[in-house]
Amino acid sequence: MPETRFEIAQMQTQDDADAVMFELQDLPCVNMADVDLPKRQAWVSHTTMIAAEDIAAKLEEAGFRAVLLEG
Repeated sequence: MPETRFEIAQMQTQDDADAVMFELQDLPCVNMADVDLPKRQAWVSHTTMIAAEDIAAKLEEAGFRAVLLEG
C-alpha cells in the first residue's frame, strides 16, 4: 500500500492541522493519515486507486498547498 508524505507550509496552527486531517480522512481510498504540525508535514497511507497528485489537489482545494516529499 502506498505511503505518501507532503510538506504543507500553510499548516501553521492546530486548527490548520485539524482541517488537513479532516480533508485527508474524507478522501476515498485513504486508509490512514497523520499530521506533524511542527514539521508542517502530512503522511498518508492509501490504495493505488488514488494518486498522490489527487491527494495534493484535494488539499489545495481546501487552501493548503501540498508539496510531495521524496522518500
